[in-house]
Amino acid sequence: MPAAIELLREAFRDLGELHPRRQVSLGPSDDLLMMPAVAPSGIGVKIVTVVSDNPSRGLPLIHGHYLFCDRETGVPLATLDGSALTALRTPAASALATDVLARSDVRTLGIFGTGVQARGHIEAVLAVRPGIESVVVCGRSPESSEAFAAGVDAGGRAASAASADEVAACDVVCGCTSAAKPVIPTAAVRPGTHVNLVGSYSTARREVDDDLVATTSVFVDDREAAAEESGELIHAASGSWSFDRIVGDLAELASGRAGRRDDDEVTLFKSVGLAVEDVVVAAAVVARS
Repeated sequence: MPAAIELLREAFRDLGELHPRRQVSLGPSDDLLMMPAVAPSGIGVKIVTVVSDNPSRGLPLIHGHYLFCDRETGVPLATLDGSALTALRTPAASALATDVLARSDVRTLGIFGTGVQARGHIEAVLAVRPGIESVVVCGRSPESSEAFAAGVDAGGRAASAASADEVAACDVVCGCTSAAKPVIPTAAVRPGTHVNLVGSYSTARREVDDDLVATTSVFVDDREAAAEESGELIHAASGSWSFDRIVGDLAELASGRAGRRDDDEVTLFKSVGLAVEDVVVAAAVVARS
C-alpha cells in the first residue's frame, strides 16, 4: 500500500491528459464501466460490472478485469484482476489526499462500510497517519459491523463496531459504501475532521447530504470527472452549492498547490476513480512480476 500511495503521488504531480470513463447502465442500480488510460508506463483498460443484488446472492458487488499493454508496441502484457486493482488504487488515492488534508494529530479513524474498500481504507489511512489509535466501523447492520471489526487487520490497534454518530465524530472519516441515500450524519462531524468519500460514481448514489458538502472545503480527484459522476456534488449543485467552490484536485494536492488551511477546517475529498490510477499501479505490478 505505501508503494501505491507514492506511485499515485508521483503520477498526479506529472498529470497529463485524462481519459473519460465510459458507463453503460445495466439496470436501475447496475452498471458496466470501461476505463481506458495511456501513460508513459503503459496502456490499459479496466472493465467493471457493478450489480447491486450480488451481495444477497453471496457474490461480490463488483467484478472487474484489467488488460495492460506495452506503451510502445501496444502488445498485451498482462491481464489483472480489476477488482484487486481497484481495491489497491482507490484507498491509495484517498490516502494521498488524507496525507495532505488530515491534521497531523489525528487519533481516531471512522469507517462507513464493511467491504473490500473499507478494509483497504483502514490500511491506507494508517499508512499515512500511523498515530491513529483506534478504528470504529458502521455497516448496514450491527452484526456486519461487529464481524468486520473482529476480523479486520488494524495494525494492532483496537477496532470496534459503533453507531453512525460515533463513526462520523472521528478525526478521519471514510465513506466506503454503495449507499443511494446519505449514511454519514452531518451533525456529528466535528471541526477539524477530514472526510474521504469513494462510494458513489453516479447521480443515483451519495453518502453525505447537501449540508455537509456546503459546509466543508471540497477536494476531488478530478474536477471534470466529479462534475459528471459524483452523486454527492451533483446533488448539492442542484441547490446552493456550485462546482466552482471546489478548492483543489489530486494534482494540486500532490504538488502542494492546495491543502488544509487551519485546524478547524472540515475537509472533504470526493473520489470517483480515475483510469490513470489504474494504469500507473498496473504498470508497477507487471514490472515486479
